[in-house]
Amino acid sequence: MPAAGRTYDDQRMLRGAALASVLVLTASYVSVLNEVAVIVGGGSDVVPVALVTLLVASVVAALVSERTAISAALLLMLLGNLWYIQSTPATVGLLLDAWRVLLSDAVSLLTGLSVVQLSNAGAWAVGSVPAPVFLSWYLAVRRHYAVSAAIGLAPLIVLVLTGDAGTLVTLAGVLGAAGAVGFGDLERRGASIEQADALAVTFAAMAVLSMTVTVIPAGSGSPLSFHGASGVGGGQGQTIEGGVIQSGGEFQIQGGVELSPEVRFTVESSQPGYWRTGVYDKFTGDGWYRTGGTNAWDGAVESPPGSTETVEQVYEIERPTGAMPSVYQPVELSGDVADATQISRQGSLVYERAFQSGDSYRVTSLRPDAAPAQLRQTDWDYPGSIRAEYLQVPSNQPGRVGDLATDLTADADNPYDAAIAIERYLEAEKTYSLDIDRPDGNIADAFLFEMDAGYCTYYATTMTTMLREIGVPARMAVGYSTGQPVDDDRYVVRGLNAHAWVEVYFEGEGWVTFDPTPSDGRQQLRESWVQRARSAGNDAVDTDESRDQPPTQYENETASTPSIDDPDDDTNSTNTTDPEDTNRTNSSVPSIEEFEEQPDETGGPLSWLPPPDMLAVAAIALLGLGVLSRRTGHAARARRAIGVHRQGRGRTPREDVERAFTRLEYLLAREKRPRSPTETPREYVDRMAADRDDERIDQLRRLYERARYGDDLGPAEADEAVDAIDDLVAERTRWMPNNR
Repeated sequence: MPAAGRTYDDQRMLRGAALASVLVLTASYVSVLNEVAVIVGGGSDVVPVALVTLLVASVVAALVSERTAISAALLLMLLGNLWYIQSTPATVGLLLDAWRVLLSDAVSLLTGLSVVQLSNAGAWAVGSVPAPVFLSWYLAVRRHYAVSAAIGLAPLIVLVLTGDAGTLVTLAGVLGAAGAVGFGDLERRGASIEQADALAVTFAAMAVLSMTVTVIPAGSGSPLSFHGASGVGGGQGQTIEGGVIQSGGEFQIQGGVELSPEVRFTVESSQPGYWRTGVYDKFTGDGWYRTGGTNAWDGAVESPPGSTETVEQVYEIERPTGAMPSVYQPVELSGDVADATQISRQGSLVYERAFQSGDSYRVTSLRPDAAPAQLRQTDWDYPGSIRAEYLQVPSNQPGRVGDLATDLTADADNPYDAAIAIERYLEAEKTYSLDIDRPDGNIADAFLFEMDAGYCTYYATTMTTMLREIGVPARMAVGYSTGQPVDDDRYVVRGLNAHAWVEVYFEGEGWVTFDPTPSDGRQQLRESWVQRARSAGNDAVDTDESRDQPPTQYENETASTPSIDDPDDDTNSTNTTDPEDTNRTNSSVPSIEEFEEQPDETGGPLSWLPPPDMLAVAAIALLGLGVLSRRTGHAARARRAIGVHRQGRGRTPREDVERAFTRLEYLLAREKRPRSPTETPREYVDRMAADRDDERIDQLRRLYERARYGDDLGPAEADEAVDAIDDLVAERTRWMPNNR
C-alpha cells in the first residue's frame, strides 16, 4: 500500500525517474557501439535498431510472460551472432569454425581487444544491440529495475574492458543503473519524491569519486586470443619508435616527438628494403587499429600473386626489443625463434618473447617487384574481401578529404597513377618536421588543410586515407627504414629509423610499398642526431662496423616505390619522376583554398572549455551539492540571506508589498528564528518585535495585511513598504544594494 501522504504524482515521478535511468544506461552502451560503427565507416544502423527494439519491448511488456521474453532475448542474441558471422570475411564455412571465431573474439574482447579491431566491427556492433536493449527495457517496464540494470550493465562492462567506453559514458551508465535501482526501490517502498534527495547526493559522490579513482585502467593489458599473440614490443614513450613500433594492435598518432639514435639491430640483406614490423588497417580518425589475430608460424604462407623478388635477410639484435622486423612477404624463417613466432593476418612477424642482445634469425621474403608498366595494367576492380577491409574510412570524415583526392587523381586512368599523384602531392606540399602540435579531430583532414608540416605517420595516414576515398585499397605499414650501410648488403638500423609508409593493393600483383614522406628532411635530422650522440659519448649509437663511418643513411629509401621514369624497366629504382610528367596525373594541382569553404569541425568558440567529461562531472557534483544543501537547510538559509538584501520589482504594487514583508521575515529569522508553520504572519512579527518600538515594522505589517486581505494598493504604498524594509536592513547589515 502507498505510504500515508504519498501522492499519485510521487508515484509517477519515481517511476518516470527509474525508467529514465534505464534509458540513460541503455544510451551509454548504445552510443559506444554507434561510435564504433561510425569509425569503421559506411554509416550506422545501431541507433535505429535500438529505437525499434525499445518500441517493440514496450509493446511486448504488456503481452507476453517473462519466460517468453527471456527466450526472445536469447533468440535475438543468437541472430545477432549469426549476423556477425555471415558478414565477417573468412568465417562463412563450417559451423564449428564460425563458433570458434565467436569464442575467440569474446575472449579477446574481455581481455583488452578493442571492438574496432574485430574484422567486421560494424556488424558486431549492430548485432550486439537488440538482445540487451530488449530484455533490459522489457524488465524495466514490468518494474524489475534491479535485474534490468544488471542486464544493461553487462554490455557496458564489456565495452569498459575493451577500452572503448570512455570515462563520461561509463559514469553515465553506472549512474543510470544506480538510478534505476534507487528510484525503483523508492517506488516499491511507497516513498515520497522528497526522499530522492539522498540518491542525488549519492550520484554526486560517485561522480566525484570516478575522477579520482580508476577501477579498470582501459587499454592497460594485452588481449588474449586463440589465434596467438596480439602484438610486438615497442619503443620508448614520445619517440617516433615508441609510437610506430608500440604494439597491442592500436596506434595513436602523437604530436611532437624525438629521435632515438641508439642502434636496434644490424641486418644483412640481399636487397635494401623497409624492415616491416606491423600493419594497421582500420582508421579511426585520430589513430589506427590492426584487425585480426595471429597464427603460429608454420611456414604455410601464401606468396604474393604477381611477380616477386627474393630477399634474404639475417637480423642481429643489438638491443633488447619485442619487434621482429622483416621484408614483406616473409615465407621462410630460420633459427631458434621459429617456435615462438606468430604471423599476423597482414603478413607481419610477431615474436612471443623479447629479443635479447646477440639474438639472430634469418628470413626469406618474396617482395612484389612489378614494373610500373605492369602496375598500370591493373584496374579498379578488387575482390570483395579486399574492398571490405581496405576501403574503410570513418563515416564522419570531412568530405573535403575525398574531394581533394578526387581532384588530384582526375586524370589518372589506373590505380597506380592515382597513387603516384597523391604521393607526389604530399611530398611537394608538406614539409618534414618532428616539432608539431597534434591536431584535434581527423588527422588526415587536419594534415591536408591545417598543417604545413608533419612526420611519417601523418604522411602515411593521409595518403592511405586519400587512396581509400577514391576506391584504391591501402593500409599503413610501420617498421624501420633501411638504415646506415656499413658494408655490402649490411645495414645498421637505429631507433631513429622507425618509420611509417603506405602499402597499396594492385589486383594480380599484391601489396606494393609507397612512401610519401620527403626523404631530405628526415635524412638530415637522422644524421645530426647520431653526430650529437657521438659527441656526447653515447656508445649505444654505434656498432664496431659503424663507429668509424659517417652516419649517412641509405639514400634510395623509396626504392620499393616503382619508378615511372622507365615503364619497361623491371627493377624498382628510386622515385625520381620528372615533376612535369603528366602521364600519371592531372596537369594542374588544385589549391587548398578550393576546399576550405567547409567549416573547421575541430575547433570553435568553446574550445577553451574543459573536456566534456570534466564538465559533466562538475555539473553532477554541483547538483549533488545543491540537493545536499537543501536537505541540511543551508539552501534555505542562503535564500534568506540573499532575500534580505534583494527586492525585485513585482508586476503590481501588491506583489511589491508582499515581497517587502517577506524580506522582513527573513531579517527577523536571521536575528531570532524562522516563522513556524503554526504562526500567522501577524503573530510572528508581534512576537519577534515585541521588544522593539519600531513604526516601520508596524507599517510593513499593516501594508501586508491590506495587500493580502484588503483593497488594492497603489504605487505610493508599495514605495512606502520598500523604503521601510530597506531602512531596516540598512540598519542591521553592512551592505545593501540599491533596490530603486
